[in-house]
Amino acid sequence: MNSPDGSAEDTNGFHEESARPRQLPADLPKSLDDRQPLRSYGGETEMYDAWQGQSQFLTTPTPAQPLAFNLSLDYPSYDEETTHRIEDSDSRLVEMLAAQAAHKEDKATAGDEDAIVADKKLTEDEKRAILEKSLHTAASNGDVERVNKILEGKAKAFIDVNSVDEEGRAPIVYASCFGHEDVVLALIEAGADVDKKDRNQWTALMWAMTNRHKNIAKMLLDHGASSTVKSSSGRTAFDFPAPNSEISDFLSQNGYHIGDVGVEGDFYDSGFSQDRFEQEMEENEMRRRMMMESSMNLEVDLSSLGMDERPESPDELDEQQDFVWDRCLNDQMFVFQESELVRILDIIITEMTPQRTPSQKPVPANILFLGARYAHYHASSDLLATLLISAMDKINAKVENHQWDMTVLAFWISNATLLLHYLKKDAGLVEATTEFQVQLVELINEIFILIIRDAERRMDKVLEAAILAHETIPFDDLEFVGEWKIFNKKKAQIPEPISYKPQPPNRRTQPSPRNVTSLLSSTLFVLDLYDIHPVITVQIIAQLFYWIGAELFNHVLSTRTYLARTKAMQIRMNISVLEDWARTNNRIPEHYENGSLSTSGEATVDAARKHFTPVIQLLQWLQCFSSLGEKQDVIASLEDTLTQIPRLGPQHLLYAVSHYRYEKGEKGLPKEARRYLTNLQSDMKKRTQQIRQNRNRSSLIAESEPRSSISADHDHISNDTSQQDEDALAADALLMDPAHMLQFSLPTTVDMRITFGAGYGGTNREREKKYIPTVPPEFLAKLDLSGGGSSIKAQDWDNGNDDD
Repeated sequence: MNSPDGSAEDTNGFHEESARPRQLPADLPKSLDDRQPLRSYGGETEMYDAWQGQSQFLTTPTPAQPLAFNLSLDYPSYDEETTHRIEDSDSRLVEMLAAQAAHKEDKATAGDEDAIVADKKLTEDEKRAILEKSLHTAASNGDVERVNKILEGKAKAFIDVNSVDEEGRAPIVYASCFGHEDVVLALIEAGADVDKKDRNQWTALMWAMTNRHKNIAKMLLDHGASSTVKSSSGRTAFDFPAPNSEISDFLSQNGYHIGDVGVEGDFYDSGFSQDRFEQEMEENEMRRRMMMESSMNLEVDLSSLGMDERPESPDELDEQQDFVWDRCLNDQMFVFQESELVRILDIIITEMTPQRTPSQKPVPANILFLGARYAHYHASSDLLATLLISAMDKINAKVENHQWDMTVLAFWISNATLLLHYLKKDAGLVEATTEFQVQLVELINEIFILIIRDAERRMDKVLEAAILAHETIPFDDLEFVGEWKIFNKKKAQIPEPISYKPQPPNRRTQPSPRNVTSLLSSTLFVLDLYDIHPVITVQIIAQLFYWIGAELFNHVLSTRTYLARTKAMQIRMNISVLEDWARTNNRIPEHYENGSLSTSGEATVDAARKHFTPVIQLLQWLQCFSSLGEKQDVIASLEDTLTQIPRLGPQHLLYAVSHYRYEKGEKGLPKEARRYLTNLQSDMKKRTQQIRQNRNRSSLIAESEPRSSISADHDHISNDTSQQDEDALAADALLMDPAHMLQFSLPTTVDMRITFGAGYGGTNREREKKYIPTVPPEFLAKLDLSGGGSSIKAQDWDNGNDDD
């Protein structure tokens, strides 16, 4: 019990040694100003978990509302309209990661803070800007020593601990987001505002809750962080943790009652096993990384990669009825008037941005197909021709204007393939749209080439530096014959003066094979994101492998720097990274031939092995030919070596030997071996000349005689030998042709019916319903063409999900 003076007293009436008043716990209110209104839950409460990447709508009874009041005159009001209406989603975390990456790459803040303060060349505003940016960088990276030095040292006079950077975020927001507990405490002790919001109206407590930094969340609450502040979507910090989660239980044990929002049948209590939960978290984290990496690699907007998309409910697919393909039902077509056609096509083609949700990705294909059904079955052939010709013109213009945007290209090759599948499956349209189907095939082939050229353009910037010049094991002490190192004595390095400017590009991190595999991963991610048919996806990756192999082969053979055995070892190790990527991301084309139940075609790992073989065999030759002189039978050893590198011709081997960089003490190719290769080269030249003469003779015969006079036997013989002749002519060339396009084949009708249908046996009904041609209700609601013209606006469609 307590005595009147406030000191503690035991059961015998004796006072304790300490007469000081007992301090109340930090989480208890000290006055009426600290009272918080009890949170109530209405009929439907949105629970969002950033790690799971989806929202749940939970229904709970509304408890009785107690009397809540506040006597403070400056009590803030949260009923004002927020200026930003960005959805609470993983895109915010990606923005934070991007900002953190920018902070790490920015070398302008790498200088000493005291030196910046003492620099007389800088103005007060310049010092303040540099030092505050240094504080943001240190807080983002968790450098508590640097944070304390800035806040307590000479730079303190120039620092506003609540200042925001160009992204609109304060240091405490960065530290709370990335889990830097010591930095958060240092900022709070320096007077940081614990309720400071970023540009998306998220506080440090919301970030700590989202990323499950329980100690930081408790620290912020202990220092007065408000749990009633709302984000732009009206959610508070206590809406972020999942019911019965670790952070929820932790805060409850420490006196912060989050509330019992879990109900029977809740997503988090539905028997979701711990192993499966962790697997889902890892998959979502990998997906988030890929989205951010692809956005930077491909220079596209994060929204085009689905960062702000909410998963659709499976119940929406269950409600769809079966589609009738052999006749046109009244509710399975899109009715329009010719006067409205231009505006409709503008919305679904010209003004359409790449959509990501399963129901909206195929909207252009669905609208065009359902409109074609109405024109064919209920209108006229002229209206059908007008629809298809106008649509093709607008699609071609769209693709041409965005030929360097891979998300747009992937979106339209996906829709064009799906539309072709629809037209081939419809019993009436398959014959009425034959010319349009041919144009669709040409469009798909054109977009296929554009996607490849865009990926090649990006990889070309880093390929040589990342694969050929990157050194895993340095060989600095090697000496080559004929290369003098007169000035090989290293000079003492003079320390560079302190600079606050970013370092030039050549001083930053050097490229590595990871740069190339990152671009390959980004390309594959976008292709998968927009449901490109697997047959097309595998061919795109195979074409990129061919281009990489041809470029590396030409660079190695034509650049004397790389014609050395040590350099060949380095390059071979770097190429093995690309081979590992192909094995990890192996794709098998869903191609079925002659009624087979198993897929056929070249898998990704097989394509990598095939197209990397020439450069790998060239590197093997560079590493082994100088040791042929050590063998007793040189010719036998050479012949055995040639059987292991069949993709190289004698001209390649001799050219590499002639321009080879010999190390001191390294033996050259024996003379008898060189004569042997020279004879092989002469024989090959005679053969290629004979092939060219035969071709010229055949072309003259074809021009002088009618086609019917050429015998069938002649055609059969020429077909059998044409492939051998092509191989011989290709081997005769010294360098490979990187611009050569491999043969492209579209998915067959069977391939598309299996991939876009329920598969063999009709077991995958969920996938079949995903590709039923329908129009999303939100699009139909905005496509109000009744009365005096169209009321659709481009921004209505672009923001189709914002109202959800």
